[in-house]
Amino acid sequence: MIYRTDFLCAIVLLYLTYNDQPSGVYWSQVTDVVEHLNTLGGPKVKLVALVSGRDFLSTRKKIKAHSPSAWVLPMVPTMKRWKRNTAILGWVCRLLKPSGIICRGPFATWMALRMRERGLTRKVCFDGRGAYAAEWEEYRIIDDDALIAQFRPLENEAVNRSDFRIAVSQALVEHWRERYGYTDNAHVVIPCTLGKDHVAPLVPEGVLQELATGIEPNERGNAQVVYSGSAAGWQSFDLLSVVANELLRQPKVNLLFLSPDDANIRSLIDRHPGRVQRLWLKPDEVRYQLDLCDAGILLREDTITNRVASPTKFAEYLSAGLPVLISEHLGDFSALVQANGLGHVLRDGSPMPELKQVQRDERERLRSFALQHFTKQAYDTVYNKVIRTLS
Repeated sequence: MIYRTDFLCAIVLLYLTYNDQPSGVYWSQVTDVVEHLNTLGGPKVKLVALVSGRDFLSTRKKIKAHSPSAWVLPMVPTMKRWKRNTAILGWVCRLLKPSGIICRGPFATWMALRMRERGLTRKVCFDGRGAYAAEWEEYRIIDDDALIAQFRPLENEAVNRSDFRIAVSQALVEHWRERYGYTDNAHVVIPCTLGKDHVAPLVPEGVLQELATGIEPNERGNAQVVYSGSAAGWQSFDLLSVVANELLRQPKVNLLFLSPDDANIRSLIDRHPGRVQRLWLKPDEVRYQLDLCDAGILLREDTITNRVASPTKFAEYLSAGLPVLISEHLGDFSALVQANGLGHVLRDGSPMPELKQVQRDERERLRSFALQHFTKQAYDTVYNKVIRTLS
């Protein structure tokens, strides 16, 4: 894609986030995305992050360490007053004069649509990372009925009034069509892709142990199964506990949690001494630990939230060469696993597959699939389509 340089000087695009906290997901799905968009030869993309005033200086420092050109601004206090942040965005737009705004979630999109109405930007792209209203209704992210009730109309407007849309799954697009009557085709599907920490080549086994943290390799012949993530409500920990107990019926299977401390995990450790372990690592340390494992667990209960989801861990497991143990109806991924031999779909009533250490050639095959389908470079064509639409 070739752009005129004199035209580029007048064009800036914003990537807007609201009330997102620094985390591994934010680095891989926001700051890494902005960095990648700025390598495509198009207009400059600037991250604008409205963040909580609590620990503002610390949050700002963390975000700017990953995205030095970002504007990190304190949002208006409390979620109930979120619409007042439109004034802050208006100030940003008057200074930067963006031709378009990519918006992570319905709150950011609502603010950007107000900028379009005021003539402060021309185009708005809704970056839909999931089924927001369904998630708030099913899991009560904030226990506030009035705020939860705002989400359906907010998401409806984001879906139907934006100029363009990014969806994390085809299942999410179908959800938009069913719930909100979306009939357009002005969208692209980009799943949650790999962060920079997970793109590096597989580490030779002799070097790997020096880089990994805390857990020694299994005895020869034992399979190390890993669950990487939190124990939050939508992570379906009750389902995970059932599957964990079934896996541990196999005498040559051990289980590793890369998770914060949790009573459910402690209970599993107590019931299966020596075979269940837990670590909580920095984002850049997770990759090396995954390379020591033999399968990754990705289980979700059957809810709307999970039927349209694109969990980042799916690509991370594959990039480490791990077959994925996945539940049915998880976004687009369950069918992808079935069609491409990327692991096992765990169905109710079906026997648990026998797990063994993953061989090097199979690990390389799974990693190659991840690099082909889940790097940001794999979506350059659709990223360029977003940029052309907004600029």
